[in-house]
Amino acid sequence: MADSTILNLDLQTTGANAGTWGSKTNDNLEKIENAIKGYTSVSITGTSQALTVASGGTGDQQSRAVLNLTGTLSGATALTCEANPNWYVIKDSTTRAGNALTFGPAGGTPVTLTNTCLHFIYTDGTTAYHIPENLPNMTLTGTLTVGSDVSLNGGTFVFNEAGADRDARFEGDTDTTLLQTDASTDRVGVGVAAPSAKLHVNQSSATGSQPVLELEQLDQDYAFTNFVGTSAADSSKSLSSSTASAGSKAGAIRVRINGTERWIRFYDSAV
Repeated sequence: MADSTILNLDLQTTGANAGTWGSKTNDNLEKIENAIKGYTSVSITGTSQALTVASGGTGDQQSRAVLNLTGTLSGATALTCEANPNWYVIKDSTTRAGNALTFGPAGGTPVTLTNTCLHFIYTDGTTAYHIPENLPNMTLTGTLTVGSDVSLNGGTFVFNEAGADRDARFEGDTDTTLLQTDASTDRVGVGVAAPSAKLHVNQSSATGSQPVLELEQLDQDYAFTNFVGTSAADSSKSLSSSTASAGSKAGAIRVRINGTERWIRFYDSAV
């Protein structure tokens, strides 16, 4: 008698197993039950290990729907399943000790498991696939919380495509509003929760000895800044073409040029 290729069910032939057919059928039914809702722990004891397979009985790991991996890894470890199409729910409860753990079909291409995470994996018998990683699109209506790194590699990232009043906030080590977008006013703040300009930078440290803005221009034949606005001959626009110097000096702004402190004078009027 042959076993089925996916669940290793004990297939029956006409007239076979007189007197034991009932127990073998019950084993098969339990295997089907395990494949739907079954759970078992798999202790990782070596760097190359395969899920156990049983022709008879119900104790094999291969046919369980959910696997809980335990044990302490002694090196980079490969856990394999049979080279048949199947799906697996795997909880990685191993102690890694700095070592990597992969899972995939025997002789095929595995996936790398993330420690302490729950994995949903499908294999076509040759290659293993993380299901969330291979979805063409994903739409969430609730809250997405990620407790590890996020990598956006390729494609376009768009936040708030619908144009709703939804802010984005990035925290630093001590600055809770290291970067803040205010959707209601269409403004961006650095170090400020409610920016009062299109770009509002607040260097709030009184003792940090750091500038609000530092510009490094490595293109030696180009300007540091480019002011684009509307010009007038007086003080009525954002730029003035006036070359008059009769206006009263109102004060000066402290700047640092190549490490040396300087002052830029400013006037009450452009004329």
